[in-house]
Amino acid sequence: MEILHLGCGKRKYPGAVGVDISAQSNADIIHDLNKVPWPLEDNRFDKVYCIDVIEHVDDVIHFMEQVYRVSRNGAEVVIQTPFASGHFVTADPTHKRGFISKSLRFFDDEFVQNYFHYSDARFATLEISYNKYEPWIWTYRPGRIDRFLVALANRHKDVYERRFMWIYPIQTIYFRLQTVKGG
Repeated sequence: MEILHLGCGKRKYPGAVGVDISAQSNADIIHDLNKVPWPLEDNRFDKVYCIDVIEHVDDVIHFMEQVYRVSRNGAEVVIQTPFASGHFVTADPTHKRGFISKSLRFFDDEFVQNYFHYSDARFATLEISYNKYEPWIWTYRPGRIDRFLVALANRHKDVYERRFMWIYPIQTIYFRLQTVKGG
């Protein structure tokens, strides 16, 4: 299995091909992900990690199109990023945006067929969770009240995001997608 870790920094996933803008990272390829196309082969990777990187890019659509291009059909894409109301969004001056549960629906075929078409890149949504982390990167141990509130928010994302996200800020959002390519 070929794994790509975009924006790997110093904590690259073991065995993955790492890409990062910083020469001080553990990247195998030093590259600015804002510059497309990326220096990677088409249809190469079975899994792509985007841990705390998508919030830094200038153009999310171009970023996702490049993820799509380098992924094989059926590849798993894991994106962990700051949630829109969390303090991590504004804590880092290089962050350009936060995300909510609907931020990546513009790449889902059902949504595109019914509403907007910005890109031909397609991903099926497998999971969207608040405050979930890949265990190899971070272990999150919230207290009992936070566990309850995050679980409630996860069960009722639309209500939480419309009414309560600024009252009870959540720090991160986790997307697990699957690349969908035609025949």
